[in-house]
Amino acid sequence: MTVKECYEQAVGFLPENPEENTGMQKYAVSWCNFLLAETFQNENICRKAKKLPQITEIPKVSDMGEEIPYDEEMVRAVFPYGMARWAFRESEDVSGSREYYRLYAIALAEATPVTEEEIEDVYG
Repeated sequence: MTVKECYEQAVGFLPENPEENTGMQKYAVSWCNFLLAETFQNENICRKAKKLPQITEIPKVSDMGEEIPYDEEMVRAVFPYGMARWAFRESEDVSGSREYYRLYAIALAEATPVTEEEIEDVYG
């Protein structure tokens, strides 16, 4: 998913026409970079579950045409809600922003797999 595709999905949640929200497009790359930082640990959990190498630095995107460099399933399920919270805030709809933050948090929890780890018995 590209930054532009994610942005288009996010503004699709707004009650207005997407053409009315073209001014927000300038924020999409910044919003995406914030989401990349915010979901960094979740991405590494996804990678661990899929037995892929962990990433050590938070990636950044620099333009709308760039692919978001995280697990495709997580990005598609989570990032549009994350961007929508700011789109609603930008359109001065605080209750919509709160609702989409709630949807984002739920989607992020559901998209992050549970991984098993050995537990060290420090008392035994």
